[in-house]
Amino acid sequence: MSADDIAEEVGVHRSTVYKWLNRWEEGELTDHYRQGARRKTTAEHDQQLREYMDGHPFSNAEEAKRALEIDASTETLRKRLKEMGYNHRTPAVNPKLTERHRQLRLDFARQHVDQDLDYWARFIFSDEKTFCSTAHGRLRCWRPTNTRQVNCLTLHSVLY
Repeated sequence: MSADDIAEEVGVHRSTVYKWLNRWEEGELTDHYRQGARRKTTAEHDQQLREYMDGHPFSNAEEAKRALEIDASTETLRKRLKEMGYNHRTPAVNPKLTERHRQLRLDFARQHVDQDLDYWARFIFSDEKTFCSTAHGRLRCWRPTNTRQVNCLTLHSVLY
């Protein structure tokens, strides 16, 4: 394959292919180290951001920026949160249950544990479907992966 064919296939100029071939012959065809831009946040800022979001999971990056007075864009703070393993997700919505409610649900489950699918097909449970009558956006929270059901990251729908 000629240099012209390679250039056309890869989508670069022919002179670039010749430079690559020369570097290959010299044994130095490696990607050059690039410095890149310096980080706008320090390790201390990142730790403050983590602590803030752990205490205020329903806030957004703009609120965190104002509260912590970090001189970086909100997009940078979002990137830092992603690097830390946080995701901006819709929180789980569960009914607010007392200990008595939990015990009653457990008793019910134990009583009906052996029922088949035909038996359960006759029932509709009240927490299977929700309807929203407003046009307001959904509330979101910053949370680490696999923490959807953690109580402090869950919204409660109904007081029984």
